[in-house]
Amino acid sequence: MKISKQSLEEQAANYLREQILAGDYRSGDKLVESSLAKTLDLSRTTVRMALNTLASEGLISQKPYAGWQVITMDDNDLWEIYHLRVALESQAARMAAERITQEKRDRLIAFFNGYLALCARDDADVDDVSQQDLELHRLIVDLSESQRLAKMYNMVANQMIIYMQMTHYDYSIRDSALSHQTLVDAICEGNIEQAGVLARDNISTFTELGHKLKRQQEALQ
Repeated sequence: MKISKQSLEEQAANYLREQILAGDYRSGDKLVESSLAKTLDLSRTTVRMALNTLASEGLISQKPYAGWQVITMDDNDLWEIYHLRVALESQAARMAAERITQEKRDRLIAFFNGYLALCARDDADVDDVSQQDLELHRLIVDLSESQRLAKMYNMVANQMIIYMQMTHYDYSIRDSALSHQTLVDAICEGNIEQAGVLARDNISTFTELGHKLKRQQEALQ
């Protein structure tokens, strides 16, 4: 892949991030600086800076004597991400409902209608739906008008995509948007308590995810 000479580090990070989130690089896969530098036609220094950016997002890690590799999620990682989602998304939904205006309501409904349309398409895949799922929650965070909450959410957002992709395993893509309908309605209606409860209930529990991962591993054997 050839990359233009503008914002090389950012473009390299964006490219590698997309590859990881699309599943082209899987959990535990090694990322070799020299090979990436040759593939991307970049210096190793630029590649290393891009890898550091992805490490700060929690997508990759650097192990002594082993180099860079895509993160693997153990039970503790999944437990942490689940509870982070519960805390951040339920609070964002409450604040969005409390601060709802007609302009915000129109933005939320327009985005949600696009989400519904995506899930109804025959060619929709789990990666597209997972990304749209995250973008809906990002929008709700934005509607909360809390810069601090948004900053914390964005720090773990890409790890949440991996979590969402896991939770969509053996899940009907067509049901993904519909499962958010009552949450969107509660926010639009300004129902603060209900919005918080529905945001929490919408997240697949750690126990449910564990069962799904076990089924996924069994299917691959």
